[in-house]
Amino acid sequence: MIEAIAAMSAALSDLQSLASAAIAPSGDPVISDVAPADGAAPSFMQTLQNAVDRVDGSIATADASAKAFSAGDQNIPLSDVMVSLEQANLALQMASGVRDKVVAAYSNIMNMQV
Repeated sequence: MIEAIAAMSAALSDLQSLASAAIAPSGDPVISDVAPADGAAPSFMQTLQNAVDRVDGSIATADASAKAFSAGDQNIPLSDVMVSLEQANLALQMASGVRDKVVAAYSNIMNMQV
């Protein structure tokens, strides 16, 4: 769960850097289409994709444990199933909140006076 928070924090910091770059004085291009040569820092798209993949994995894991429990697997306690379902629920709520923040940031950038 902490990994998802770190990924969302990285995504928000990328959004903040984009917003500050949009306010920067014109002269040098602020956004480059060229990826870093050394590959040290993942792009915003990669960070977002990794976060979405983790949320999807959390949901898939919770679904698999719930199906196994409902099929009668005695090795899975009900408490583990409930915890995994709640973790998936929280991850989905966090992803939804980040999506709302991204949409709000995009709207703010698009409404800026040039």
